[in-house]
Amino acid sequence: MAVSNFMQEANAIAATLRGKAKPPGRRAPDGQPTPRNLEVLAYARVFHAENDQLPTIKCIREHFGWTSDSAADAHVQALIRHGKLERNVLGKLRFAREKGGAQ
Repeated sequence: MAVSNFMQEANAIAATLRGKAKPPGRRAPDGQPTPRNLEVLAYARVFHAENDQLPTIKCIREHFGWTSDSAADAHVQALIRHGKLERNVLGKLRFAREKGGAQ
């Protein structure tokens, strides 16, 4: 881990010297979704209520004004990691089901 911290510190110094300091990671300290992740989840709920399906990565990107699909995908992947969303057998997004529910 010391190497990782060293590299993060070196990258931060280099970015500062270039004048493009990257803000520190935005992960919530307690392992919960970030506020932006929750905004994406709220948008998915509204979109689902209006369209009876979850938004695509492209729809999420356009709604938030991001220029890259990878930004939207990163938030979706974080929501999957936190158990808020999941993918079905076909790879489509769906809201996560409760564990131990009706079968």
